[in-house]
Amino acid sequence: MALAPRSPRASLTEMTELVLPQHSNVLGTAFGGTVLAWIDVAGAICAQRHSGFVSVTAAIDEVNFVAPIRIGDVVILSARVNAAFRTSVEVAVTVQVEDRATAHRRSCVEAFMTFVAVDGAGKPAEVPALLAETPEDERRAREAAERRAARLAKRR
Repeated sequence: MALAPRSPRASLTEMTELVLPQHSNVLGTAFGGTVLAWIDVAGAICAQRHSGFVSVTAAIDEVNFVAPIRIGDVVILSARVNAAFRTSVEVAVTVQVEDRATAHRRSCVEAFMTFVAVDGAGKPAEVPALLAETPEDERRAREAAERRAARLAKRR
């Protein structure tokens, strides 16, 4: 039975974290590994919302740290499904820092991750197709398919 397609809006996920001293290195900036863990959690929640199953990390295609995150910063992680395949989804996660005074956000990290939906027996589960509602959704899906093809070609 085919699953009803789901909009990327239905699984949007936003998390907020406060960077504390235990999250930072000797320079007072967030450990990359800590930020990656936050990204993984946000992405997994988003994938789970789309698929309806626990979703596990299968690949991280790209992570770009473009600006530092400092102790005391409020970090906002936003995750959205870019594309759905048979048992997996690609999720884009952006990490921004919020300015305390103005609430203006600046981008710090961008990542593309693939998650596989897993059923109760630990086997990959079929996921709903992605319902592209805008030209932006369609562009993201095309680009995700290209990243997937490149990733799969490397495995061969």
